Amino acid sequence: MKILLFLQKWPGGVGVVVNSLKKEFLKKGHEVICISREDDLKKFSSVKNLFWLKKEYAKIILRENPDIVYTQDWSMALPLIFSNKRTNQKHFCCFHGHQPGKSKAFQKGVGKIMGNKLIVVGDSLKKAYPRASLIYNGIDLNLFKPDKEIKKIKNSVGFVNWKKEEYNYSYIKNACKKEGKIFLVAEGLSQKEMPDFYNSLEIFISLPPKYTGFNMSWLEAMSCGVPKIIGNGFGVGKKIQITQIEDFSSLNEAMKKSEEKDYRKILKNSNKFSWEENAMKLLKLWKNDSIIVNLRTFK
Repeated sequence: MKILLFLQKWPGGVGVVVNSLKKEFLKKGHEVICISREDDLKKFSSVKNLFWLKKEYAKIILRENPDIVYTQDWSMALPLIFSNKRTNQKHFCCFHGHQPGKSKAFQKGVGKIMGNKLIVVGDSLKKAYPRASLIYNGIDLNLFKPDKEIKKIKNSVGFVNWKKEEYNYSYIKNACKKEGKIFLVAEGLSQKEMPDFYNSLEIFISLPPKYTGFNMSWLEAMSCGVPKIIGNGFGVGKKIQITQIEDFSSLNEAMKKSEEKDYRKILKNSNKFSWEENAMKLLKLWKNDSIIVNLRTFK
């Protein structure tokens, strides 16, 4: 099977997802071609460059002749919405989060048009787009793992969303100061450097906003064996066994009373959040879609 995958840019969470899926598809003998709108096509807005991208996507699809076109988020799907019937039959899209602000209407429109050819990564997205297929993101347990040579920093609390206020950076920082905790931010670290950061922590906290689709950082911290992880019910928070707080006033209490857990063992005993499972569900969905024709052999 030949899969053509469009994403916005490589840096960031979606790039991690795409790279992880690509590895799984290649393991199973499929061909994967990835095109970044920003890195490869040098276009930084799908709306402003809509007609150019529509033509460029058409050229790429004609040249590569893929079995599946898999776009990441509404902005990647938008140029293909008005493509020919044959392209639309091959086209599936994944939403990684709820789009805030002015672009919310664009996402809603694309999601409605994609219908049952839409994939979402979290329960709140599934609720917003009931015809979509829910397939959770995964975690690389070989990359994110405990390292006994790294000593935990006493009274340390970690934060990985690079000071974004929508992830409640200031509130978490102030709460840590009140408790006499050392507040550490993973700023400017590559994905390969992140396991060392997690391994140095006694507590990890991530409080994402309502529009979060998944929130990978929880699984990364769990996989590295951080003893205490605190979060909320947004993203995939309700599906994992972290310490959840209902409101900010309970954060300080959670830091004091959270029990240590073997989070890595919990992940290893569940196949729910593996990239292999994610890839297999996608392949099964594409194989079983009645309108897809002339697909190559699945493995």
